[in-house]
Amino acid sequence: MNKDHLVLSLTPAYVTLTSLSLLLVNEFFGYSKYVKSVTKTVATLGFLYLARSSSLVNSDQGTYLFWGLILSAVGDVMLLSLNPVHFQIGAFFFLLAHIMYCGAFLVIGISIKWFCFSAVIIGPAAFIVYRYILPYTSGLMRKLVITYSIAISWMVAFASGSYGYSGKTWLLLAAFLFYVSDLFVARQRFIKRCFLNSLCGLTLYYTAQIMFALSPAVDI
Repeated sequence: MNKDHLVLSLTPAYVTLTSLSLLLVNEFFGYSKYVKSVTKTVATLGFLYLARSSSLVNSDQGTYLFWGLILSAVGDVMLLSLNPVHFQIGAFFFLLAHIMYCGAFLVIGISIKWFCFSAVIIGPAAFIVYRYILPYTSGLMRKLVITYSIAISWMVAFASGSYGYSGKTWLLLAAFLFYVSDLFVARQRFIKRCFLNSLCGLTLYYTAQIMFALSPAVDI
């Protein structure tokens, strides 16, 4: 691939990162909900187009990843609203996205040893983290948080199992970044609203999605 073609193929990633930067500036200064909606939507469309241009759907694992990105995009739109019902719907779509990512890791192959090793570590960690979040939830939201925490923990465990099978770190790192980004989202939504949550959560999230989208072109 020549330099010009490489730059062109990465243009959607640049669009996502530029929109993310504008989104974070808007979050810091609190300019406008309209600006937030536009910049976040463009950033999300960027990683979807990146996935399409990188031929993500040309393999079984890529098809699962692409559906995960689409479901995440729907979740992004729903989470623009502060309405609790919209948040629950958005979280449900993200839950489905994690199931798709688990499917991709299963298609690649799973090392049972690495899967169990990761589950032993991520399980207690998830329990400790969400023990501090659950007191801020109730009813359907609490059930959704518990289910979601299980799904994303399994996603990381499957990613670890896939790494143990394939020896490739790219998707494992993407899964881990997604996991950590969700911790900041939960903190922002349920515990304390501050710019640090947006900075870390959004940066890690979009980095993870770009990595998922670029995975066919990266052999590490």
